[in-house]
Amino acid sequence: RQMHQLRNHIKFITFILPKSKMGSSLLASTLTGIINVFLTTPLWNGTRRIMESDPQPSKPISGTCFNSEKEVNISALPLNVDPNLWEMMYQIANNEGILQLWHGTVSSLLLVSNPAIQYFLYEQIRVWVLGMKNRRDSRSAGGSLQLTAMEAFVFGALSKTVATVITYPLQLGQVLIRLRKNEVKELEQADPSNMTIEEYSGMTDCLYQQYTHGGISSLFQGMSSKLIQTVGQA
Repeated sequence: RQMHQLRNHIKFITFILPKSKMGSSLLASTLTGIINVFLTTPLWNGTRRIMESDPQPSKPISGTCFNSEKEVNISALPLNVDPNLWEMMYQIANNEGILQLWHGTVSSLLLVSNPAIQYFLYEQIRVWVLGMKNRRDSRSAGGSLQLTAMEAFVFGALSKTVATVITYPLQLGQVLIRLRKNEVKELEQADPSNMTIEEYSGMTDCLYQQYTHGGISSLFQGMSSKLIQTVGQA
């Protein structure tokens, strides 16, 4: 179902948006976000695997340590060393297939709409406000007027807030899927015969279960703190 939604989204930005001036800015920001996702997803997956994996023992070291009281032999003591990012990415591609480096790309592509909506709204507000200023002052018909620093901040915060509210359920779903996966992994290690929960099958399943148990408000749980962070970053 997610792939079907993604194909419809691509069809929309490919055939409909370029026909309008407003759509062109939205198309440009969306394509930029898509390129960013494809370039950074392998890096993120490699980093996540490093954080989740257990340290691998390296070659043993040997030697003798002296202190003021006694001599300590440290022969054959292994050091725990994590693989670096490139080594982990190579392991993923070699053991699970190169496409596994782009695991989770569909959900990330759906979240591309956040900066795209933000940029689109900001540009439309900016054009509308500058147009009003130019109409009020005929001497500025040449387009020399610009937004003040305060106006730019307010419009940026407003557009980012709207984009966050629209896409927040998707962001929440990503976090819940990751948390559920960690919970299942811990239960499997503790007692595999007593599995009371299972992983979500995808973003749609996660959001549906969240809505079923808590209603529409559960899809926006914790959004207030996110909005505070959003305004600060705007």
